[in-house]
Amino acid sequence: MLARSGENIFWLGRYLERLDDTARLVNATSHLLIDSHKDTEFGWPVLLDVMGLDSSHILMEYGLDPKDASQLAHIEQAVMQHLISNVESPISIRTACSQLKFNARTIRQLLPRDMWEELNKLDSFVQQQCQALNGRQQRYQLMTEISRRCQMVLGSVDSVMLRGDAFDLFTVGRHLERADMVTRIMDVMVLQTLQPSLLKRPRFRWISILNALGGVESYHYYLANNATGAEADAIDYLLSYADFPRSVSYCLNRVAASAKGLPDSAATLQHVQQLQALINQQPLTDLSTAQLHELIDQIQAGIIHLHQVLVGVSLSEQQALTA
Repeated sequence: MLARSGENIFWLGRYLERLDDTARLVNATSHLLIDSHKDTEFGWPVLLDVMGLDSSHILMEYGLDPKDASQLAHIEQAVMQHLISNVESPISIRTACSQLKFNARTIRQLLPRDMWEELNKLDSFVQQQCQALNGRQQRYQLMTEISRRCQMVLGSVDSVMLRGDAFDLFTVGRHLERADMVTRIMDVMVLQTLQPSLLKRPRFRWISILNALGGVESYHYYLANNATGAEADAIDYLLSYADFPRSVSYCLNRVAASAKGLPDSAATLQHVQQLQALINQQPLTDLSTAQLHELIDQIQAGIIHLHQVLVGVSLSEQQALTA
């Protein structure tokens, strides 16, 4: 497998995870807005902020004022269009699925037939169903189905894909994307639901976010068995609980384990260890909201740097890899 193929399969993992996480994020936000107090500042434009965009600028392109309460319904529609159906949007689900299919087609010879067939079904479903959304209920069902179909692709990968460099690169890309998305969600939630202060932050229990990530039951188990007891919260769980597959710690552990077998993995492992040290350097329950926000920013910057190391060093080496 040449370097270019390695980069394609790395991005294949990232785009598949992005597709799943974006669908989960849309549904999580729906739950949050239903459960939120009427005076909360949390709203649909936050989704664009999570994805690294300037929500005010994007909404202005749709002819909307994010501060105009009378335009709330139109704002929701515009955000959903930009996040789901707009093929010109770089963050939309349709765009991510198109990029997923492109990368898969480029490395078709490396993919098992079962995986290729599931990817084709996923792309066909997304491109057809995401063109028009008629209401929140239909959108919720659609996002749930997209997430389920992403899991079907992953099931075929786990079942039949040869364990080698291709599988390792796919795994690295998928878990790097997941860690990035989880930290984005947490950071925006911190800033939107609390006013940063130097006071010790109140207890976080974001059941809607945990539900979207499939972690409600395991979170309650974590609370019952954590040595810190009542001091533990959802932030600690999503950052540091390495037994939960969607925690940042778990993702970093998987990146490190998969990267060990790749050529020139020393730089990658060094950056992973630096990120792990950030999370473990002090008890998270001791951090104020402002300190927590700073920590998450550092983790996000580290993930971006780790991606640059992987793409700029590990995947640019002009040497053959075994599939």
